[in-house]
Amino acid sequence: MNKHRPSLRGIGLRVLVLIVLFSSVVTLVSTGLQLYLDYRHDVTMIDNRLRDIGNSNLDSLAVALWNVDEAGLRLHLDGLLRLPDIQFAEVRETATGVANPLRVEAGAPRAGTSREREYPLLRQDHGQIRQIGALRVAADMASVHDRLREKVMVILASQGVKTFIVSLFTLYIVHRLITRHLVTIAQYFSRYDAHGSAPPLKLSRRQPSTPDELDQLTASFAAMAANLEAAYRELSGVNAELERDIAERQARERMLQQTLDNLAAANRELERFAFVASHDLQEPLRSIVSFAQLLSRQYGGQLDQRADEYIAFIVAGGQRMHALINDLLTYTRVDGQLAEFTAFPSAASCAQAMENLTDTIKSSGADIRVAALPVVVGAPIQVMQVFQNLLANAIKFQPPDQQPVVTISASQEGGMWRFTIADNGIGIDLSGPDPFEIFRRQHPAHKYPGTGIGLAICKRIVERHGGTIWIESPAEAGTRFHFTLPSADLPPGQ
Repeated sequence: MNKHRPSLRGIGLRVLVLIVLFSSVVTLVSTGLQLYLDYRHDVTMIDNRLRDIGNSNLDSLAVALWNVDEAGLRLHLDGLLRLPDIQFAEVRETATGVANPLRVEAGAPRAGTSREREYPLLRQDHGQIRQIGALRVAADMASVHDRLREKVMVILASQGVKTFIVSLFTLYIVHRLITRHLVTIAQYFSRYDAHGSAPPLKLSRRQPSTPDELDQLTASFAAMAANLEAAYRELSGVNAELERDIAERQARERMLQQTLDNLAAANRELERFAFVASHDLQEPLRSIVSFAQLLSRQYGGQLDQRADEYIAFIVAGGQRMHALINDLLTYTRVDGQLAEFTAFPSAASCAQAMENLTDTIKSSGADIRVAALPVVVGAPIQVMQVFQNLLANAIKFQPPDQQPVVTISASQEGGMWRFTIADNGIGIDLSGPDPFEIFRRQHPAHKYPGTGIGLAICKRIVERHGGTIWIESPAEAGTRFHFTLPSADLPPGQ
């Protein structure tokens, strides 16, 4: 129960602070405006007084100065000092040719706190009006400032007391009408339990003639409580059914996970079997090929023609089996080569692939055109294998007596680089089986030799790098291989 009181008490304090701040701002603004108006009024009064002095005293002062009546001038100036706010008056002679100009002062000026006026003293001499002196009068502003300070203190004190009293009264009204009922509602909420029926919410107050916001709040909560209890009962039934569903789903997930684990283990065993079987077949296969070649060299032509053909079949089959085993080993090792990906120039991998195919390129007279290639992220040796396999296919699958023309280019697509290897060869029938399927061949081995694993290796390498590979074979001729690799702008392995 007590945990709700500080927050609600804080609401009253915040209301009080806001009232005090707003009232203070209003008081300061109104006080400043009032002080400005009073100040302008006092300054105007002083200016009017100085103007009246100039209008009513200049002639008499000019006569006294003309007659060199120093006592009369001093008496006149002393009279000016008795006027409100006048602190200094001076008459000085300005006529030319006077050896010792007359100067009479009364009072003392204050620097920075006065308003001054200077008036010329004129006299008619031989029908001409000429200036014989000047009257300087200064009014003291200190009294104006003192009155303003007194007004500030009086206004701030009275407004402060009034603000404090109004704020306390407002705080009491807010507490009486609102916050104490909010405490009751908060306590009711803290004890409310939707599991069973709870007593209705009632506020300790005189019921108003017409329902107000608090009545609307209690009515809304009563309706909400009824709905909540009904929903809880319904939810209990749904939860029971959901728990059964969750138990069944967890059982299925455990079975699925067990199946996935078994499948992963079987896949690892299969890859291991393929590797071991391929590796173990190398030695007897080399023996078969070696002895078949030895038999062909030593006994070729000594047997009949059919025997020579059989020996040639054995040598060719053994060599083809050797190539199949080597390609199968390469395919199974793609995922096993766990070298860390690094940023490297793809042009270097392409150059290495072309160097490995030097004899093939020279013998076919192939024209290889390589554009600028980017820096990518991956395993340089595996990317070189992709270039080498695709270049070898582009050179091999050509019509008879046609010079192979192969172009290699790259373009950026977001965070990936798309490489394109285009040739002018015989093309690929894309309506048939997937060309990237392992051991998939579209042409007879005697016409275009090969194992049918090269494209499968390319696909596995590219997908290990997070890219994709696909083929376009236009109707006119040729094939375009596209594959994507991560840009060096991405973190390694992404």
